[in-house]
Amino acid sequence: MGSKRNLPIYKIISKESINKISNASFDILENVGVRVPNDRVWGYLADFGAEVNKDYSVVKMSPDVISKALKMAGKKHILYGREKENTAEFGYDMFNFNSSSGQYKSLNHQQVKRFDPKISDLRKAIKIGDYLENIDIVGAMVVPTDLHPKLRDVYTFLELIDGTTKPFTGWIFSGRSARAILEMLKIVAGSSENLKKYPPYEAFIEPISPLSFRPEGLDILIEFAKENLPVSFGPMVQAGMTGPINLAGTITQENAEILACIVIAQAINPGLAVTYGGIPHIMDMRTSMISFGSPEQGLMAAAITQLARSYGLPVYNNTAMTDSKLLDEQSGIERAATLMMGVLSGGDILGHLGIIGADNAASTIQLIIDNEMAGYVKRIMRSFEINENTISLDDIKEVGIGGNYIKMEKTLTDFKKEVWYPEIFDRFVWDTWESMGKKSTSDIAMEVEEEIIKTHKQCFLEEEVRQECEGVIISLEKELNLN
Repeated sequence: MGSKRNLPIYKIISKESINKISNASFDILENVGVRVPNDRVWGYLADFGAEVNKDYSVVKMSPDVISKALKMAGKKHILYGREKENTAEFGYDMFNFNSSSGQYKSLNHQQVKRFDPKISDLRKAIKIGDYLENIDIVGAMVVPTDLHPKLRDVYTFLELIDGTTKPFTGWIFSGRSARAILEMLKIVAGSSENLKKYPPYEAFIEPISPLSFRPEGLDILIEFAKENLPVSFGPMVQAGMTGPINLAGTITQENAEILACIVIAQAINPGLAVTYGGIPHIMDMRTSMISFGSPEQGLMAAAITQLARSYGLPVYNNTAMTDSKLLDEQSGIERAATLMMGVLSGGDILGHLGIIGADNAASTIQLIIDNEMAGYVKRIMRSFEINENTISLDDIKEVGIGGNYIKMEKTLTDFKKEVWYPEIFDRFVWDTWESMGKKSTSDIAMEVEEEIIKTHKQCFLEEEVRQECEGVIISLEKELNLN
């Protein structure tokens, strides 16, 4: 379950600046438009009031059309696990953490070497995410390479549905896969109505910057919109490459692309719940590579979160990540610094946790460390109470000069509430730490991983339900002539 935010929202830009960016985004959509290369959505958009140029697959949207879509968009929703108390709340001033939706490589830390993940690595990642206390949404973490490319996403979702009782996330590659996944979700939910009432997943649609869409992404959007299930939109504009080098310009373009997504979603299904996925990055001009851990990452995440909140929308921001390939000082600094900016600015969902480098690989060891970092941040965001009882004036007078509070009743009753206690971070004195083996954080995380794999008992689907879901995949295999 997500955590309540008790600290004030950090504001990095002024209301005037928000208006300037928003107005510029409206201007882009009205006068430049976006490429929408999928004729399945053209009719919806035309009926909604957008201008559709079928010859060039370009759609322009007036300020009135955009404002109408923003007004009608669903601004609150909850994702539910199979155990209904496991939730992730969007739009309720809560914040949630998710593990990565999927990487094409995994990392072996002992060898410092990447490898192609298999379905066994997927199952391990789900088991660990299911166990970790601060992971609210369990991500697949990997894309298994030992499965047929056209079935990887569908099999991944079967494992997610089966392996965790929390909400989950993963990548969907096509509209046909989306239909199969939705069919499995309905089987587990018991009905379409139950799935709409207790959705465990929100689809993620990623525009192709600048100002374009993938036909497959629009197919996925249509399938989820028709089922009235929440969707998230997250273009990854890179300042200096697929967006302007100026951060304000990148945010403006990112905002325009997300607004276009919202218009399309509302044209298909008015009132559909959406998440504003503000995840811009920079391109490092020295390496020509995208950066996940730059200070600009935190700045843009904070600014675009504030922009999304001005529309009343829940927001996902890409923070708590790094460019480092190791479990090192760079990783810790970049993850923690950007995460605090993302949380303090008001993000509803933060992640993807467990990524090594800029989409370089997945690491369950890193995920375990990130889970500890999430607990640390949750304690900061919980803040502390100030009242006559907590000010403790009577206690201070009673103890007086030179005493101590270790035996006081309040110390015994309140210490767990007031102080956060880490699971893997070290607080021992040197001699104790030395006697325990001089272990680093990553050493301890590796031991924790082994213990989770050995002892955690997952709550799997009933066998007949799993078999019914597998039947959906068998039918898809036959349809695609893959068997």
